Amino acid sequence: MPEQALLEKLLEETINMRKLLEILVSDKLKTKLEEVATTAERKRIYALCDGLTSTETIAQKAGVSQRAVQDVVKRFAEMDLVAVSRRGYPKRLFEWVPAEWRVE
Repeated sequence: MPEQALLEKLLEETINMRKLLEILVSDKLKTKLEEVATTAERKRIYALCDGLTSTETIAQKAGVSQRAVQDVVKRFAEMDLVAVSRRGYPKRLFEWVPAEWRVE
């Protein structure tokens, strides 16, 4: 089982590095996000871009039209913040979402 212990240690170190990087870049990333996320609805749209939620569902949860979601996602994609590899299922390229933007 030494391999298992090594993998667990590697995972722990990777998680710690990710947390540190999130702390280091959070202000700059938030500033960039806020160029598009100028309203509470747009912030919700970004938070809901998890690659599993459709633009239709995002629209319902954000309280906007599906077209509005598509337009906002397009702007985030142009800034390399969101990708749409599965049609209609946008995915954040960075897992970090400001705490006050999170949607339960």
